[in-house]
Amino acid sequence: MEKGFTLIELLTIIAIIGILVLIGIPALRSYQPNLQLGGAARNLVSDLRFTQQLTVTEQKEYCLQFFIAEKKYQIIQCGQTEPLKEVFLPDKIETLVVIGFTNNEVRFNPYGAVKETGTVTLINTKNATTTIDVRPSGFVKIIK
Repeated sequence: MEKGFTLIELLTIIAIIGILVLIGIPALRSYQPNLQLGGAARNLVSDLRFTQQLTVTEQKEYCLQFFIAEKKYQIIQCGQTEPLKEVFLPDKIETLVVIGFTNNEVRFNPYGAVKETGTVTLINTKNATTTIDVRPSGFVKIIK
C-alpha cells in the first residue's frame, strides 16, 4: 500500500488555507493604520534621541524640524539648510500636531537638554493618537 495524500485531501487543505488568508487580509488592513502610527512614533523618538546624541557628541547644536503641511521632519545642524536626514510620515498618519516648540523645531544644546519643552502628536486615519513628550532635560517619552 502506498503512503501519501490523495488529490482530494490536497485540494481540501489548499481551500482551507485560502479561506484563512481571505479572512486574515481584511483584519490586517483594518489594523494597519495603528501599526503605522506606532512605528512612526517609535521612529520619531529614535530620531529625536539621535539628534540629541549628535549634539552631545559633536558639541554643536542640532535640530529636528517639523514641516506640518508636508507631514515630514528633518534633522539638521541648527543654522544650516542641508538636512542630515529627512523622514516623511506614513500615508496612514493624517495629522501632525506640534505644541511648545518655536518654529516647529526641537533644538538640543551640547548638554543634551532642549531649548524648549513640548509635545508632538501623531493622529492616524482612524483618529487614534500617540503623543511624544519632550522634557526640559531632553528626556523623550511616548505617551499613549
